[in-house]
Amino acid sequence: MGFVCLPVSAFLYWLMLHYKTFDPFPKNGVTRLVIAGTVSAVLSALLSVPVNVLLLFLRLGPLQDPSVWHEAIRGGSETLAGLIGDLSAQVKPSFPSFLIGMFFSAGLLEEGVKYLACRVAIRKKDMVRTWMDSVIAFAVVGITFEFLENIVFGTGSDLLGAVVRALGSAHFVFGVIMGWFYGKYLVTGQTLYHVLSLCVPVLCHTLINALMASMEMGGIFNALGVAAGMSQIVAVIVTVILVLRWQKRHTLDAPVLR
Repeated sequence: MGFVCLPVSAFLYWLMLHYKTFDPFPKNGVTRLVIAGTVSAVLSALLSVPVNVLLLFLRLGPLQDPSVWHEAIRGGSETLAGLIGDLSAQVKPSFPSFLIGMFFSAGLLEEGVKYLACRVAIRKKDMVRTWMDSVIAFAVVGITFEFLENIVFGTGSDLLGAVVRALGSAHFVFGVIMGWFYGKYLVTGQTLYHVLSLCVPVLCHTLINALMASMEMGGIFNALGVAAGMSQIVAVIVTVILVLRWQKRHTLDAPVLR
């Protein structure tokens, strides 16, 4: 998987960082951003375990007396897994349940951690001097996150699946969106853009993941899930074109407020 996603990640790194050739980040600035992306990926993976367990219990727990859960836990992992499997078969999946689950386990968790990690990384003086600097910083964090996530979750995928996953670098797109709104906030001082810098990526991430997860319901949701997956590749292409246009026309060279 690493051999498949590495060229895509390398291109996206180049796309964002070559613009800083003549106005580089402060010393170790890029390293700080890569570390922020790595830390956010690790934290998201660790936090996803208790978050998913809690969501699962809230979804399935009310169906059984607490003593049933106690017995299953005492019986070991196999007994607990069996109980969860039985209860899951009793609960009919629904799109609202996928939407709620993905909001907490993917949208809010992953985008929130990336946002916080990048904010810490760009606290260094002169890390963000222009609107474009903000876009680049959040994008680099997103690219790093995506690369590590692809290696972990792409293990065992066939070649086609690995290629589709690599090309659909959604975290890069979410990073650009987050950086655009946060940079707009830094340039204008309007709090609304600060709020949107987190809310828009969270909602987009939630909706895409929920649609893809709901494919198991079949019917129209299968088609919607495929469309959501393909939309990630389209979004990457559109985002690359936009970034190249911003760079060529110096659209986002406006300095941030001091």
